[in-house]
Amino acid sequence: MTERRPLPTSLHGFAAGDESDMNVVAPWAGPVIDETTGLLKEPIRGKHLIATSVGWPKPGHEPAAIELNQAILAELYVRPGLLAVTLAISEESWNSTRSLSIWQDEEALLGFLTSTPHLAAARRVKELMYDWEGTNWEVEETSVLPTFDEARARLDAVRGPVSPYESLD
Repeated sequence: MTERRPLPTSLHGFAAGDESDMNVVAPWAGPVIDETTGLLKEPIRGKHLIATSVGWPKPGHEPAAIELNQAILAELYVRPGLLAVTLAISEESWNSTRSLSIWQDEEALLGFLTSTPHLAAARRVKELMYDWEGTNWEVEETSVLPTFDEARARLDAVRGPVSPYESLD
């Protein structure tokens, strides 16, 4: 971050952050991705899930976060039912860390979410992150890869409006 801005005090405040510097740190990968182009090999037909998450890490916990993330990624990339995944970070938005993934079905996604590495990290979210959110949605066919802008809009929709007692910071 180039200048010191006040730290948001709510999820809405973090979610409203400027991610114009979004940097893809792990491009799309998975069995449905063409390694040469980084695009879908062919459309994904039939019902499947798209999942997204974002978190805002607290500084000073990097060693623990790196260890947990390495375990999660080792599990994620070999997880049955994962079709594709990409990861990005925005330093400008309090180091927001985003994931976007495509899953064969809800069972595959739930298998990952309840895996030992993911549960170990989930137990430490309040310690390691200012805030976190995620969602998923079912689609019938995917001919183009989802975007982080789409994921952000989906999160905005499920998060709901700011209450009259909460500010955007």
